[in-house]
Amino acid sequence: MEGEQLDFVGKRHRRGGAARRLGAMAAPVAAHGGAVVDDPSLLRYAELVIGAFGQGDIEHGLSRAQIVERASRTGEVDLAELNRRIDTFVDLAMLLPYRDKAHQQRYVVSTDGVAGSLFFRKGLSEGGIEELLQLLGATADAIEAGRHDTGKVAEALVEQRGYVEMWTAAVNRLTDTSTLGELLAERAHHDGDRMLSQVERVVDTVSRHHPSLRTSAAALLTAAQSYLEATQRLLERIVDEGASTRDFSLLDPADYARLATTGTVEELAAVFDGVVWDPARPAISPTDVVAALRTYSPRRRHPRRPPVESPSDDTTDDPLDGVAERIDLLRRQREHAAELLLQGDASVELSSTLRASPWPAALRVIVDLSSLDVDRISTYQLQLADSIVVDTDAHTTWTSDARLSVERPRVAEEATRDDLIQGQHR
Repeated sequence: MEGEQLDFVGKRHRRGGAARRLGAMAAPVAAHGGAVVDDPSLLRYAELVIGAFGQGDIEHGLSRAQIVERASRTGEVDLAELNRRIDTFVDLAMLLPYRDKAHQQRYVVSTDGVAGSLFFRKGLSEGGIEELLQLLGATADAIEAGRHDTGKVAEALVEQRGYVEMWTAAVNRLTDTSTLGELLAERAHHDGDRMLSQVERVVDTVSRHHPSLRTSAAALLTAAQSYLEATQRLLERIVDEGASTRDFSLLDPADYARLATTGTVEELAAVFDGVVWDPARPAISPTDVVAALRTYSPRRRHPRRPPVESPSDDTTDDPLDGVAERIDLLRRQREHAAELLLQGDASVELSSTLRASPWPAALRVIVDLSSLDVDRISTYQLQLADSIVVDTDAHTTWTSDARLSVERPRVAEEATRDDLIQGQHR
């Protein structure tokens, strides 16, 4: 399809980071997939134009030249891009001509455009969770003030329960499929505790003013509790992956300060349970070092001519000796690495591990697991998907979905169970 960006799976190229969030927010009013800017930094030009009208003396609007001059005061601005954005703002009625005449070159800014700029800036910094929390709060206020009858309250409860369930599904997708970098970027946009607190207020208000709707209110509360559990799972995965990589930057400095002042000695010491320490070294004084240097005399090695080998000497080592032992050692090392990935499970999805690993490490994992898969002795199997996933924010940009599985022998377990049964009969 001409004019569209396609990946190797046949889908449109997905946006990443802030561009993805901006596209999702504008999707309800977009005419097509290219109707939203790919670079979120272009929002700055809208803020500069709006800021130009915030500098006073705008009773009869501003000319285009005045808008450009005022918007350029804050620093370096691409004038060509600024003029292109102004043309777009005029076409979309964010900038309105002061008089409806063809030669009119003075404009005022639409208040709707200002509201839209504030909305997108808030959405990029705080996420849509704020809008949902405000909607829940407005519903509780309306019920308290008696502005909603029973029918309207029932519709609001069903609608808002659906919204909460949408948020839960989005968090589950993040936890199950996203890389650690994506999780860190998204965790600030979800707040299970605030959601549950706001829903509890709605439920309490409904119970007091519309007792007949307690069942619908209870369904909304259940949905909020599921969302809270989903956000806790997301945070647990971030902590687990951060612990496995020993990335202490995942927690805020305030968390470390709080633990240092409120944690017990045992809790503080538990952080280093898995750390290997060097043995204590004997104390050496500077005098001992100086004395050792004075008495040190390096041994000089005199070059010696290597012995001349006889052409008839057949005592050379066979290069194939020890190959079987080296192959067995390499197989055991690869099986150990596979077990570290499986963590005791019979199967594990490797997509997030590959994306979160630098390219050399991800390649080493695939090579080792592929070697195990083709090894007739090994019981490990590696399944690679045919599609290619492109993630520009991950450590490894180009990956395929992969799954590692193993068939563990159960003979030892069955023999142990038989011995126990025989012992009971005895």
